[in-house]
Amino acid sequence: MNIRLLAKRNIQGNAQHYLAYFFSIVLSVSIFFIYTSFIFHPDVLHANIPGGQLISRGLIAAEIVIIIFSVFFIAYSNAAFIQPRKKEFGLLTLLGTSKSQLRKLIYLEQTIVSLISILIGVGLGLLFSKLFLMAVSCVEQPISFVFVPEAFVYTIVGFILLFQLLSLLSLFHIGNAEVVDLLKDKQKPKKTPFVSKWLIALSAVCLCISYYLAATMSLNNSYIRVMPILFFVLIGTYFLFSQSIVALCSRLYRKKKSLYGGTNLITQTNLIFNIKDYSRLFFLTSIITAVILTAAGTLFMFSADLKKQGIDNIPQSIGWVENDASIYSVIEPSAVEKTLKEDGFKILYEVNMTGVPISHMLPHMRTGESNENWSLLISESDYNNAAALRKIDPAKLSGEEALYIFPYGGLDYEFVQKGEQKELQYGKQTIQVTMIGQRNQSIVAPIKSATTLMVVDDQLYHEITNDVPLKDKVRVRGYEVKDWEESMETAAKIEKMSNNPEHNQLQTRAPIYQEMKQGSILILFIGLFVGLLFFIVQGSMMYLRVFTNLEDKKIQIHALHRLGLTKKEIRKILSAEIRILLFAPFLIGMIHAIIAYVALSNLLGSNLFVYSAMVIGTYFLFQLLIIK
Repeated sequence: MNIRLLAKRNIQGNAQHYLAYFFSIVLSVSIFFIYTSFIFHPDVLHANIPGGQLISRGLIAAEIVIIIFSVFFIAYSNAAFIQPRKKEFGLLTLLGTSKSQLRKLIYLEQTIVSLISILIGVGLGLLFSKLFLMAVSCVEQPISFVFVPEAFVYTIVGFILLFQLLSLLSLFHIGNAEVVDLLKDKQKPKKTPFVSKWLIALSAVCLCISYYLAATMSLNNSYIRVMPILFFVLIGTYFLFSQSIVALCSRLYRKKKSLYGGTNLITQTNLIFNIKDYSRLFFLTSIITAVILTAAGTLFMFSADLKKQGIDNIPQSIGWVENDASIYSVIEPSAVEKTLKEDGFKILYEVNMTGVPISHMLPHMRTGESNENWSLLISESDYNNAAALRKIDPAKLSGEEALYIFPYGGLDYEFVQKGEQKELQYGKQTIQVTMIGQRNQSIVAPIKSATTLMVVDDQLYHEITNDVPLKDKVRVRGYEVKDWEESMETAAKIEKMSNNPEHNQLQTRAPIYQEMKQGSILILFIGLFVGLLFFIVQGSMMYLRVFTNLEDKKIQIHALHRLGLTKKEIRKILSAEIRILLFAPFLIGMIHAIIAYVALSNLLGSNLFVYSAMVIGTYFLFQLLIIK
């Protein structure tokens, strides 16, 4: 019998061990191929698809994540396959198999499985890429199905190189092992796990730091906090399972009263001696759980909260700014009203206010250095009238007080401080005001000179602008309509009618909202595949762990049965171990995800409790289905 035939029969004999691994790799290759086909699609490369480049960047990020997790999963799986077969390798060595032949046998097995996985994965990817393009076409204009040579090259060559590299690395351990070590690997007694108080403390400190950084994260500091949060979470989670959980199990083991109740003695003994072996599995699956919950929750919350974000950031359905308040050069309000009426849209309210552009000094967000900025000076009554229409609390000013309005609620940077003295410049006039604070809520279209507002008392406003001619003032108009989400065609008509060659003086909410909605649907579609992949990878790792210990577990069950334990009691012991295997990582991953949801709520300025509960609940049901 030659090595190739032996490798083939070994694969057939260990089909159950390879099943979950094979299915996970096929899915990884398929998704990678589908995404690569879209990235290198001619319509995407030549920018024939609206938003195609943005989607491509998202897919590239998803592919990087797939590769990273494939590395971890394949490395873990290779180790899981080799560990229970050491006795088999020892017997082959006794029968005359050289170390080079043994390495070749393992290498051939892994290569055959990987090549079959890649070929089937590419085939399924080619089949389902048509469905992917159809799903994308439903959102925007049709995308033709074409063969993309780059997708075949990158997928096949990339995964072959990945498999080959990881297969070669896995040979070092088995190749250097002695025959006695291989034969007696399973007979080695397990030592009581070592616990370090310092590492337990390190775990607690890292997790506390990461949770604090995430819970207090805001939009202006998020870009510098993401990497530290990931670093501390990974370190804290690893030592939580390898040290803290071991210490907790040891403490429970010393409680004799509960230890001797029912089958607890066997369950806790198994747990305390296996927990060290499970720590790496728990670490990986808890991180995967956290990634799935966080990614799914973020995508779902963003999509569900999209309408609110559109209303918050774009105050009126249609809004524009006239640089000369004495005339309407961008578009006539009567033309806007007529178009809305003809298309059957009811006007809920309109905004019409004037102001004067003023300059003042504001600190730069990153450097803190003062820079000249322009804002539109408006009266308190105009602000309160518009604020009332948007159900925003009115401003209360007197004398020489002023309120700074920044349009974007997600940014919590304080450009002005309460009680700060500020000089406002209009032409040759210098007006000294006392700031009562800052609000991050837009009331009119945040475009051109009306991007930021400076609100002052009515009397002070009239004193400043009394001699200013209307042509030197700025006029801001806006219309809010009912069912604005359906006004895409109407918005296009109004934009076409307007005199807005640079597209920076008129703003319509529906097109921006629909574009964001289309993008979120595609991102959800992408995230669904990646989340499904991670979920299957997690299940595969647990499947491999169960089959790795299957022979030992059979021996233990037989011994327990001979000692007099009933089938019901043995089933109870096994069920307890499986519950711990599944729900310990889920619990920690859920906590990580909840902290991430808190950070996301702070960034979006919304209460996302209901959405997060729905995501976690759905995932929990999937976990229950696995147990059943």
